[in-house]
Amino acid sequence: MAKNTKKEVVEVTNVENVSVESVKVSPNDIGWTDHVLGLLSDDEKIAGNPTTDGLRRIFEIALDCCVTEARTEVVQTPDPNNEKRATVVHTISYVLKTPESNDENLKYRSVSGAADVYWGNCDKIYRNHPVAVAETRAEGRALRRALKLRKVVAAEEIAKDIDDHPDADSVNKITNNQINFIDTLSSRLNINVTKLLESNNLDTKNIYGLSHDAAVSIIRVLSGYQQNMVSIPDTLIGYSNEWK
Repeated sequence: MAKNTKKEVVEVTNVENVSVESVKVSPNDIGWTDHVLGLLSDDEKIAGNPTTDGLRRIFEIALDCCVTEARTEVVQTPDPNNEKRATVVHTISYVLKTPESNDENLKYRSVSGAADVYWGNCDKIYRNHPVAVAETRAEGRALRRALKLRKVVAAEEIAKDIDDHPDADSVNKITNNQINFIDTLSSRLNINVTKLLESNNLDTKNIYGLSHDAAVSIIRVLSGYQQNMVSIPDTLIGYSNEWK
């Protein structure tokens, strides 16, 4: 048992008049996270991760509070220019029924969580609904933050089946793995990818329009630079993550 765990002695009247000691866990105790997760039912967890619905159900129970407002703000709407990315902020306002101090103002709390969703971090089955997914993830993060959960991620924040760019042909077009590899290697070598593509007479306006073979050739060039087989031209120096 954690040293700083608060204890409450509850008198239970029975035949032998035995005094029973019950433990009240606070958010600052080491066992708090396990205590909160223990309030969830089995169907409110996915692979051990709490669902947002589950966290919402136990929120007022765990914190002994009353939610006064829960609002969602869409900060960024999906658009072709932002890769159909949605950014959402969810805010929860609540009042503690049992304040942690005598200061009345401290019983009023407000916590926010933000999430952005696009094809690259969302399961492909849901990627056509980025605002809805972002809203759920943002709420889950706000709940986790308010509940002070440690090393816990809501189930909806985990993507397991991410597909390549929706406009890409998985056979003939550049793949998501190739893009990530080019970006990582270029960053390590401090190479400007846009200038590298231009030097090889490749289109820089739509990276997802590049062919699979073109990506292979660029990776081959980068690998040569990495192995010091060819010196990097000064004109290519200066990595920028804005090439994608």
